[in-house]
Parts: sequence; C-alpha cells; structure tokens
Amino acid sequence: MMNMNERHPAVFSQGDDYSSSGLALTTDTRPRLRWTAQLHQRFVDAVTHLGGPDKATPKTIKRIMGVKGLTLYHLKSHLQKFRLGKQPHNYKDLYKDQPAARQNPKAVLDLQRNAVAAATSGIPSCSLIDHQNIHHDQALQIQMKERRRLNEKVEVERKLQRRIDAHGNYMQKLLEKACQTIFDIENNMSSQTQSDTFFFNMK
Repeated sequence: MMNMNERHPAVFSQGDDYSSSGLALTTDTRPRLRWTAQLHQRFVDAVTHLGGPDKATPKTIKRIMGVKGLTLYHLKSHLQKFRLGKQPHNYKDLYKDQPAARQNPKAVLDLQRNAVAAATSGIPSCSLIDHQNIHHDQALQIQMKERRRLNEKVEVERKLQRRIDAHGNYMQKLLEKACQTIFDIENNMSSQTQSDTFFFNMK
C-alpha cells in the first residue's frame, strides 16, 4: 500500500506564508499577483494532481495548493491562460493507451507531470505577461490622453468658430446700418435739393 506522500504529492499545508509559497504582489496602487516560477510550479503540480487542466477548477486548485492570499480570481485567470491553446491537443492521449502506467499511480503522476510540462512549454514567462499587461495599460492611458486632447482641441475650435460667426454677424449688421444711414442721408440731400430748386424757380 502506498503512503499519503505518494498519493498526494501536490497537496500543500494551509500554513504556508507568502515567502515560502512564492506568492508575490506588485507594489502599484492596485496590486496584481505576480506568478513566480515557484508559485507556477505549485499550480502545475495541483493541476496535474487533479488530472489535467480540463478537470481542474479554481476551487479545487485553491484547496490543493493551500497558499495563503491566493484567491479564486487569481486561479481562474491563470487557469484560463493555461487552457487557452497552451496544452497540446493530444494531452489526454499521452497516457490513455498506457496500461502499465494506469496500474502504477506514480507512473501516471510522472506522465501527467510530463504532459503538463509540455503543455506549459509555450507559455510566456509570468514576468513577460506582466510587462505585456503594463505596456497594454500604458498604451490605453496614452490613447485616452490623446483622445482627451483631441476633444479639447475640437471644443476650442468650436468655440472659436462660434465667436467668428458672432463677430461676422455683428459686422454685417454694422455694415447694413451704415449703408442704411448713407442711403437716408442721400435721400434727404436729394429732397432738399429738389425743394431748393422749386423755391428758386418760383422766384
């Protein structure tokens, strides 16, 4: 009969602290979990113990890992990245046709470890993922600032156009008033001339 260590190699004690478990958080205002190599290996061991990424769930992984401070949100996100095209399509077939291995639980565990290792060989490093996330956030911030700047520029141009239109209307009214004044003066002068001529002829 196998002992408990052989049956549950991926189970960790609930008393693990942050340093021994490899749990690390970023130091920004909204800290994110940084998946260290040690923490990721424990994740892989837990997934392996549960029969692969298709059978593992965040809740069962959390229970098996027993890492203090690790949340279901962290595990769900990491498991999704782990599942998304990172495992070979023949993951289950790696040990499906191994009758000798199925009779030997330790051989099954080793086979699962190898399969998970092969599945994660194409996953970018956790630090690279963090850098990609940081660059993505910075790009979004730059895009938002540029959009605000363009909106402010459009608003300034709109206000300037309204002022130009208002000034144009004002100048148009002044011109019309001036023309009307000149027209009235000319009419008055013409009427006065005609009146003077009439009185002159009467004399």
